[in-house]
Amino acid sequence: MSVIRMTGAICLVVIMIAGCRLNEEQQQGNSAVENAPVSNMKPVPYDHFSLQVNYGNGEHNRYEGMYQKNGDNEKAEIEDKLSGIHQEGEEALDEMKMILSELAVNQHMTDQETIRNVLESFNLDSHYDHLRLNIKLHDGTVREIKK
Repeated sequence: MSVIRMTGAICLVVIMIAGCRLNEEQQQGNSAVENAPVSNMKPVPYDHFSLQVNYGNGEHNRYEGMYQKNGDNEKAEIEDKLSGIHQEGEEALDEMKMILSELAVNQHMTDQETIRNVLESFNLDSHYDHLRLNIKLHDGTVREIKK
């Protein structure tokens, strides 16, 4: 009887250890994706991108994001008054490059399609009061939208 209990206890311990290791491996895999270097992302297809979205009156109801590339120099800034976040330098550049590398905007899209894609990419509400968007593609095409 004690042999059966001992065997059962050993099996339980082995299962628990295996489960913990699996959980550790999954967490390490997830953090590797989250901490992937920006250089592994697709390139940003824009030379300039600026977005300003207002939700009501007042400074506290605004989102502003800017990315600019001039040769090898890149800069970005994010002022998210909705969430109380201000980013600049590498932090803002990483965030903007991550979003913009996945954003699909071209000169053939309607203004509404462009706005919808941009708001979805930046995870912003589509019920805005004012929106200003300025995008310059690598081919020199400029999209300016004011609503």
